[in-house]
Amino acid sequence: MNYWVMALYFKWVTPELVKQAVELGDCSMEDLNEGYEQRILTLEQLKEMEASIKERE
Repeated sequence: MNYWVMALYFKWVTPELVKQAVELGDCSMEDLNEGYEQRILTLEQLKEMEASIKERE
């Protein structure tokens, strides 16, 4: 499991920091999807990050 996904789950980081990690290549959308599949992330968290990442592309 990716560090950023776990950190978000434990509320060690904010969703904004995870979005930045995705932009920098430290975390991928696949990692986030895996976190959702394992019930670590909620659908709301996943959609929020997907939307803002797509806006920046």
